[in-house]
Parts: sequence; C-alpha cells; structure tokens
Amino acid sequence: MNDLSYRDFESVLRQTLPFLDADSPLEADASLTELGLDSLTLLGLVAELEDRFAVELPDELLVMETFATPSTLWDRLAELRKG
Repeated sequence: MNDLSYRDFESVLRQTLPFLDADSPLEADASLTELGLDSLTLLGLVAELEDRFAVELPDELLVMETFATPSTLWDRLAELRKG
C-alpha cells in the first residue's frame, strides 16, 4: 500500500475541488460541497484516492457523510489503511 500522507491527500483535493483557491489554506472542517464537490467530482475524487493510495473505498463509505469535510474523509482513509 502506498504511504498515506496528508500532503498527498491535500494535493488530490486541490486538483479535484474547483472552488478551492491554490493560495487558500484547506481547513480541516471546510465543507467539501461548498468547495465544489458534487456527484461528478466525487467520482473523480474517489478514483484518484483509490489509485494514489492503493485502497478501495467500500460502498458503505460512499456516502456524503464520508465526504463532508477534509477531516472526515482523511479519517476514513486512515481507517482503511489500518485495515
């Protein structure tokens, strides 16, 4: 499994979220939907996270609660890594 670093995680989010300015900090409790996460960008985000970190997000995690904030998503990825 690839190392799960927050820097890589944030890089994926910055590439995916259209309303996240490159110079703005990514707050842990920021709303991902307010930063532009919708059903289409969600699919791209999931694919990129699975590819980058060699994980598979199970169906039960593919709910908006998982993708509410960077913090909630990071926590779920960390849980998967611990496996």
